Amino acid sequence: MSEEPKPNPKSLDGLLGNESAQITFDNMMKLCNQKEYKIADVVYKRKILKPKELVELFKIQKQLDGIEDPEERMKNIRLQAEVCLEGITDDNWNNTDIVQMETVIGACLLIARGFRKI
Repeated sequence: MSEEPKPNPKSLDGLLGNESAQITFDNMMKLCNQKEYKIADVVYKRKILKPKELVELFKIQKQLDGIEDPEERMKNIRLQAEVCLEGITDDNWNNTDIVQMETVIGACLLIARGFRKI
């Protein structure tokens, strides 16, 4: 049985991996401590989820894992956004920065699991 080679933390890949992980952690920490998010010139307010909404969010998020069709994935992401954020409309959804929106939804999911600075 051969062992997998461990990444060398002093190699370029190792350094980039560590730096990337730290940047991601810092960004998510910042997002998790915000109550409002500006995405594509629209300000959304994070909702304080009630238990029923939290269950709904987790169910919708769990469904995402099995969706391969891009259009269905976008519908699922929108459903998650509608549970997490105030201000989602057809017009601003169609003009949003979906990558940034997914990142904010990721922060909302982390918050729902207790990841934030108190």
